[in-house]
Amino acid sequence: MTITSPFRRSRLRRAVLAGAAATGAVLSLLTTVPAHAKPKTTQVYVWATNVHMRSCAGYECEPYDRVRISRMHVTAYCQNRGDVVRDSGHVNDWWVQVDAGGPRGWISAVYVRGGGDMQPVPGVSQNFGDCF
Repeated sequence: MTITSPFRRSRLRRAVLAGAAATGAVLSLLTTVPAHAKPKTTQVYVWATNVHMRSCAGYECEPYDRVRISRMHVTAYCQNRGDVVRDSGHVNDWWVQVDAGGPRGWISAVYVRGGGDMQPVPGVSQNFGDCF
């Protein structure tokens, strides 16, 4: 039979409790830190032909050189208000950030099927953080 002194049992108990507390702290940090979530995307249809894509939601950014979208589905990341666009009897100040298989850029919501005049495109995030 082994006899341990009260001092040794107290030291052992403190070490076990400290280890348990440290483990609990590490586990709580691991469970509370969110993983970097991939932004939610939506497929939208661009109904027009030769739609210019820009690096921002407005005319102050020149269109990308040789990048035009015509009657195709594209991946939409987010939408934001920008310059007003009038075309083919439609008007809208919402712009959608899209990827059509090349660089990501902005197109007017006027050219995206499903939205109404001066309305955002349904199903596309309005959270600007999803754009990046």
